[in-house]
Amino acid sequence: MLTIKLVRHGQSRANVGEVDAKDVGDHTISLTEEGHAQAKQAGATLGREYLDGALIYASPYQRTRQTLAAILEGAGLSTSAVRVYEDPRLREVEHGYAEWEAQQTMRRTHGWFYYRFEGGESPADCFDRTSSFLESLMRQVERKTSERVLIVTHGLTLRCFVMRYLHLTVEQFDEIANPNNCDIVTVGEKSMMKDPLFTTGRWGVTGLSRRPPGP
Repeated sequence: MLTIKLVRHGQSRANVGEVDAKDVGDHTISLTEEGHAQAKQAGATLGREYLDGALIYASPYQRTRQTLAAILEGAGLSTSAVRVYEDPRLREVEHGYAEWEAQQTMRRTHGWFYYRFEGGESPADCFDRTSSFLESLMRQVERKTSERVLIVTHGLTLRCFVMRYLHLTVEQFDEIANPNNCDIVTVGEKSMMKDPLFTTGRWGVTGLSRRPPGP
């Protein structure tokens, strides 16, 4: 019975406006003290029993590496005690280098899922690489006969993973709110879940919520 836990990174310095990815490089952005505390709490919530022996994957960005290290600490595990697979396909969607606000009208016109940021990616691009990652993950799950997986990644990438795993439509993807820092999202057997947000076949997802209505 496979269970996949996905965690968005903890609060980063960009989340609180201390740095801008265009100035420092998105992959270099680190966690705040609050972000470290959030990740340790997530580790305590996940627990050693879940993480010990699980397949563990992470984006190679600084904030996701730091989040995973703090999750393991919170669960009472050392980084040397587990095998971590870093996968660039789990990186944040690339927002390019143009001004964010200047592109909002174009995003509305061409669709939030389809619009490709100037010099960057669209969520659809992120979906494609996340789909490739999922195929690799499932082969590894089969080889290792694993029942537990942890993925530490970014908000939009996390939503793309859920979309692909549950075969959600673009409209359903657009309904999903970005998870908060260090929210724990569970994909697994819907029979074991209480009030899953979406279900497909035997699978469901919890830990996500719908966007508030609006433009």
